[in-house]
Amino acid sequence: MKTRNTFVTLTICVLLALTTTFFVNLHKVSARPITDCRKFVTGTYLTTNSGDLGPFRAITTYTQDGNFFFSASNQVVPIQGSDSLRPLYGLVHGSWKCSSDREVTGTTLNFNYPTATVPSTISKTDFRATFDPKAQTVQGTVTIKNFDLDANPLVDDAPEVGTFTFTGQRVKP
Repeated sequence: MKTRNTFVTLTICVLLALTTTFFVNLHKVSARPITDCRKFVTGTYLTTNSGDLGPFRAITTYTQDGNFFFSASNQVVPIQGSDSLRPLYGLVHGSWKCSSDREVTGTTLNFNYPTATVPSTISKTDFRATFDPKAQTVQGTVTIKNFDLDANPLVDDAPEVGTFTFTGQRVKP
């Protein structure tokens, strides 16, 4: 009986060792792969924008490492008739990430410059963009929130002050 118990224990140990050796690699992570949309998102796009800020054009750049840059035709021109509706603003910087194989989400920050009726603020925009890799186009939506200069827009919340949509074409070399 003792020999039989020893044999069974030894057999179980050998089976466990073989299972661990052939089916479990302790140095390899087995995870579901995240679709990487960067291969066709990365680049610069000329966009047409419309919404609460009126129509304007912009140049947007999505970098390989997830940075985002935005420069627009309405950055230094107040809305006709009143500069109180939209402050002048600087370059927009932020980050983005793939949310699916053709879609990204991101957040940007920029400074709004003071006018006679509007104080300096920090704007935070959240955006969602969908890409067509064959046509090399993009379309999306943006929401804007303004914060006092002493607020932390990465943690604090504020009311939405505007939205706009955009469509664009990739700038090719």
